Amino acid sequence: MSIKISAQSSFELTGYWSPDFINFSLMNSFESNPSNYSNLKDWGLTLSYGGEFSSSATSNLYLISLSKKIGNNFVSLRYTPGYQKEFIFNNGQSIVLQDSTSQQLDSKFTYKELFGLGYSYRISNQFSAGFSFRYFTQDFNQEGVLPVFSDTLYLVRQSEDYKANFWRGDIGINYSPSEKISFSLSSINLININENSIDPNISQYNIRRVKNILLGFSANPIDSFNFNLLFETGNNLQIGLNEFLNAFGGNLGIGITAFHDNFQSPYFAGIIPAISYSNNLFGIVLSGVKYFSNRNIPQSFSLFQDQGISNIINNRYSFDKAILTLTFNINAIPEKTVEFQDVEILNEIYPTLTENYLDKPFAIGRVVNLTNHFVQIKPSSKIEGINNGKIESPVVSIPPKDTVKVPFYTIIPQSYDKQKAGISYVDFYLASANQELEDQAQKPILINGINSWDGKVINLRYFIKRDFDFSMDYAKNILSHYKSDLDTMSYALSIFYKTKFLFDNFVKNLVYTANPRAEADYVQFPHETLKLKGGNCDDLSVCFSSLLESVGIQTALVDYKPVNGIGHVNVLVNTQLSPEQAKLITQNDSKYFIRKNESGADEIWIPIETTTLTNFNTAWDLGAQKFNEDALNNLGIAKGSVAIVDIY
Repeated sequence: MSIKISAQSSFELTGYWSPDFINFSLMNSFESNPSNYSNLKDWGLTLSYGGEFSSSATSNLYLISLSKKIGNNFVSLRYTPGYQKEFIFNNGQSIVLQDSTSQQLDSKFTYKELFGLGYSYRISNQFSAGFSFRYFTQDFNQEGVLPVFSDTLYLVRQSEDYKANFWRGDIGINYSPSEKISFSLSSINLININENSIDPNISQYNIRRVKNILLGFSANPIDSFNFNLLFETGNNLQIGLNEFLNAFGGNLGIGITAFHDNFQSPYFAGIIPAISYSNNLFGIVLSGVKYFSNRNIPQSFSLFQDQGISNIINNRYSFDKAILTLTFNINAIPEKTVEFQDVEILNEIYPTLTENYLDKPFAIGRVVNLTNHFVQIKPSSKIEGINNGKIESPVVSIPPKDTVKVPFYTIIPQSYDKQKAGISYVDFYLASANQELEDQAQKPILINGINSWDGKVINLRYFIKRDFDFSMDYAKNILSHYKSDLDTMSYALSIFYKTKFLFDNFVKNLVYTANPRAEADYVQFPHETLKLKGGNCDDLSVCFSSLLESVGIQTALVDYKPVNGIGHVNVLVNTQLSPEQAKLITQNDSKYFIRKNESGADEIWIPIETTTLTNFNTAWDLGAQKFNEDALNNLGIAKGSVAIVDIY
């Protein structure tokens, strides 16, 4: 809470609530806030009622204000029936009545500010700029004596009325380099539009409209304390100190403001004490104005005629006041509890690597909790061209005022089959526990073609699994021709011979092409390899592994990692033979590799070089030779230059 009621032109009754301390602001003042800046979330309604303690106390409605925020735009309207001042002076003339008594003649001056409107625009989190216009009426009534010549000369009293209404406009900017400090710079009486021509006889009674500049500064050196200063270049100023605490589910504050006015004495002409309470729904302020000079003494007309007034509610003729102000936050837009600070795309999308995005995030969002309590959020995303609806990610709990990294996962539908890569975009969403949208962000993302591969051998398994229906039909069709052979041989050798039969038929019409599509990270699906009758080591290994896996034969890929930029892949097949049974297929123990299964039992695995494309025995010999040389003899597995990637 920060009540900013300043001297002279920037003097106002209802004050300004610092947005650092409460969730919405009292923005009914165009006096100390010509730029009309506000942190209001949606609609705001303000009512001010009070009275003056003159010789005969009076009370009335001072102000009704309605405000609305639309995006970064803020508009406010106010009606100020209580912003008025009336003066009645004896003008020094009198008239003798028929009973020989005399009656003094008066001059009456009525000043009113009827309404105002303001607009501001939030340029960034630090800057805002805006303007305000206010409409004033001035009514002057002077009584005088008019001689009337008839049979006799006699005098009559006459009244002359003058009007001098005008518009006043001002502009301003606000700058907040941090949550602790803010600055403002505004004009005073920058624009004056006279609605009526000013009669020279009453021009000296107009409200003085000297052009000045208003400088504002507010600081919160500690969380519960606020200091603010308003200074007019006409050498008027106000200084305010405020203390507040959290109480009753909101903010309870107390403050004191002292103001100096060049046209009043003593130097500090008075103070404005205030006590306030606010929460998310409403605010209430009880404030007052206490002048240090005696206001219940007669004032001379000559002084008024010479100096006039510059402010309707704060001048040398003003009385002490008490003001009760109520504000209501009519918020149809739910207040944010969290918001994005940034979103980082970790990986471009490879549509075939579907399962990869279920447990590995493709993007990370930095999200800040704007509240003073723990908040649970439900993150989700939608990739245009990939997802038909939002894909939800795990719920995240964020501590008060903290910033955390939120992972985003996605699902690639099996039906996606676009060949060409292209730039799309991702919409990221943050929802509250009750599914209300809190914030959203959008980022561009590259979606690769269906055959694109990220170069990681472990991800070739997705190409192997995607064509299982085709591979199963193809493999079963081949094995059906060897049914009698398979039925009559030892069951222990069935996997070995199924592998042999499939390979010998698989390679019949294929050729090895170093790079069939001239794309290093392009992988063919098994049906494409067989249709095109060729491929590189990735394509051939994927195709052969898919045929074996589709009929229940366990495989692994041997990843010979790049040396000087050249890598290689071939296939390792689990025969499910024990080491004691190895002699059933070979007497050469260098042609197989022993691995433990899930039960801890040893099993015989044989390496197959799929690029040979001659026959099974040759492919086995070459595969074993390369495996022994690179993986075992040169310690490739131990050093990490060779890796075995299981397909599961």
